[in-house]
Amino acid sequence: MKLECYPQIMNTSLPPPVSPEAFAQCSIAATLSLIGEKWTILILRDVFSGVQRFDDFLERLQCSPAVLSARLKTLTEAGLLRKVSYKAPGERERFAYRPTRAAVELLPVIVGLMQWGDAHMKPDGQGPAEIRSRVNGLKVRAALIDEADQLVSPSDMQLISLLPQAE
Repeated sequence: MKLECYPQIMNTSLPPPVSPEAFAQCSIAATLSLIGEKWTILILRDVFSGVQRFDDFLERLQCSPAVLSARLKTLTEAGLLRKVSYKAPGERERFAYRPTRAAVELLPVIVGLMQWGDAHMKPDGQGPAEIRSRVNGLKVRAALIDEADQLVSPSDMQLISLLPQAE
């Protein structure tokens, strides 16, 4: 069995077969089971844009309150968002949603989705916004980087299976 959950653009020799149980450990599949739904990704996009309150999410996303509530609960229980209590004078207690370190670690994925969407879903290749560095004003992009902080081309990547081999 090939490691089909990973792209074949990477240089891979056919790995030895793996058991279905081991194959079920695919990190991509596990991540998509948590964040692969449209509203979840859009909530994360908005969190990184500074949106924190339920009503503000609702206004921007135009989804049902039940869907928004369920997705915020999932993200909070998974440790991607944390709830912070606030209370406006004369109002009841409410909660703001802030990203955790785990959510921030997903930021390259969100930026990569934005880049791909701009390049492949927009006729002129330009989306409605771009991300720039506050330090130097240059555009920020997601990229494949090795642990020495060097750019890596997809053709220079190699997939190494860490799964136990089936007998």
